[in-house]
Amino acid sequence: MPAPVDPLACAAALPGNPVSPPVASPPAPGDSAWRERLAHLRLLATERSCRQTGRSAGARAGELPGRELAPGLRLHEVRVGESRARLAGLELAQGLRAPWSAEVVDREQLCLFDTETSGLAGGVGLKVFLLGVLRRDGDGWLLRQYLLTRLAGEAALVDAWAEECRGVPWLVSYNGKRFDLPALRTLETLHRRGAVAAGLGHWDLLYPVRRAFRGRWPDCRLTTAERMLAGRERAHDLPGGEAPRAWRTFLAHGDTGDLLRVMQHNRFDLEALLRVLRALLAMPETRFETGCGPRRDAEPGHRRWSPG
Repeated sequence: MPAPVDPLACAAALPGNPVSPPVASPPAPGDSAWRERLAHLRLLATERSCRQTGRSAGARAGELPGRELAPGLRLHEVRVGESRARLAGLELAQGLRAPWSAEVVDREQLCLFDTETSGLAGGVGLKVFLLGVLRRDGDGWLLRQYLLTRLAGEAALVDAWAEECRGVPWLVSYNGKRFDLPALRTLETLHRRGAVAAGLGHWDLLYPVRRAFRGRWPDCRLTTAERMLAGRERAHDLPGGEAPRAWRTFLAHGDTGDLLRVMQHNRFDLEALLRVLRALLAMPETRFETGCGPRRDAEPGHRRWSPG
């Protein structure tokens, strides 16, 4: 059976990106998984045409990537194999010890997560409409994206988050302690669910990044950390601040053009989170001492960063 085509990976072939999507042989008759992926590729091709002409795709919710997990909630999954993860800088060692803390964590325990919400301020009215989770899966990584297509699916989204927290994973986020987790906790309260993340280990990478680089970088945003530590510069990425508008437009008109770009942005954030974690784990403990202190770029064993 031919290797399946990753639909979101083909988004890399949007205008301005020279990378071509992988080519595969025709599917075997009755292969429903392949037909689903082929449908996703057609949708992405439609979105590419719409961006070139300035028109909206106006596709139905059922044409979004993934499958309906519950009424109003879709689940989209993408697996990144070992070789591809290594080439993309997404590989980690088996046992992980953070130089800013005393815990030793197995990579199988990691649960990297990121949310997209209906606004940038907290409160009861805030809706989490996209939950992205990246976890170890065999010899690679598995990305799961839970997309709220109707408000009726909110309870199912909360239950999906609870399921992801089973097995005592170790959470990894960027500003998750002050934004993502409180937003999810608000939904848990509204739907009379317990605080499933309470008591779980949590590495919020914003804090060690601030300890090490505040005052040395222009800011400590995730995209800045990804650029400084991993040398990655994003292209054709929808700004996170546009996510609320994209979701509201989808709810009102069914337009998926920018909503697909929000899903891509969410995936980019999770991959960036993994790259930043990998870079931070390779740094000496002295880098994370409280306060900026003197520059330590010349210390033996220190991984030098540069704004280039």
